[in-house]
Amino acid sequence: MKSHGGSESGGVPSTPRISAELARATAEEAVRAIAGGSSDLVRDLDVDQSRHVLPEPQSPEEKLALLHDPAPLRAVPPVAGVPRARAFWRERTVGVLTDISSGVRGMLWERTDLDTDALEIIGPHGDPARRLEQVRRCIAEDRAFVSVALCGSLQDLLVTSHPWAASLSVLAKVPGEPIAAAVATARQAMAADCSDAYRLLLPEGEWKLRTEDDVRHPVAPGYAILPKEFRTLPSPLPEQLCAHVQFVDDTASAITEALIGGQIPLAVYHGGHVLESAVVLVAAAHGFFVRPLTEGGTVLAPWRCTGLLASSLARGADIPGLVLGRYEINAKNLAQHLGRVPLAAR
Repeated sequence: MKSHGGSESGGVPSTPRISAELARATAEEAVRAIAGGSSDLVRDLDVDQSRHVLPEPQSPEEKLALLHDPAPLRAVPPVAGVPRARAFWRERTVGVLTDISSGVRGMLWERTDLDTDALEIIGPHGDPARRLEQVRRCIAEDRAFVSVALCGSLQDLLVTSHPWAASLSVLAKVPGEPIAAAVATARQAMAADCSDAYRLLLPEGEWKLRTEDDVRHPVAPGYAILPKEFRTLPSPLPEQLCAHVQFVDDTASAITEALIGGQIPLAVYHGGHVLESAVVLVAAAHGFFVRPLTEGGTVLAPWRCTGLLASSLARGADIPGLVLGRYEINAKNLAQHLGRVPLAAR
């Protein structure tokens, strides 16, 4: 895994932070695992035709019994068709999530340069409260950890192939360093800590350090990402900011793809579980304006987003609603507008 582009030295910082390296390595493996789980679905299955037909009578007695119809048909193994569709997709989703977890663990255990022997790897399986408690114990005991959390619906991603449907949120920390974060979808990955931001270049598999010289294409005015809960706001949204609203189930995944990785200029991150909120720090470090969903909030610089994640982890609290924008004035105007909406409506 390489990094290029970057600061005045022309490359990665002179003192690489292990937390940031852990986050990048995890996100890179996650992209491969998600894409691999999706690509398997476009291949035809190796079908054993003998399992898909009714069993024929074998002995003379069975053939004779068919004349009088007293013999029941032998059981037929179920196939992955309509009768088992729900079970198939449940099993498939669990299988891909397990592959992602196994891939990340295997990759980290092989990274001898990152001293992963003492690393606590907290995967995407299980109860979020239990996983959060594991992270809090690591922080209290000053132990290194990597947390991988699923955002959105992995089944929706596998069924629809829509990259906004699901993503992975990665938080990493080793003693003496700030929290690092990364986000991964089926198509791309971004990573950051409080001072640097990276984008994974595919298919090269190289990490590019973001600099002020990076050029972005013009965004499309009026496009915005909002949580589906905002469909019924009592006051209309500003037309100049939200003429083309995309209401989504999971704002973290949509922001990763369409705001940071695309050309949509404005989004609302709907307050969510802290382990699923890596996108907040990633967006701020990648140059987006992040501010609270209130009338009088101020822009949260990357180091303040790092502090927000750290304090939320320590308290076991969710991340509050935030507005993220390519332009500060747009983020401010939308935050002020939504800040006047009664809390009950949100």
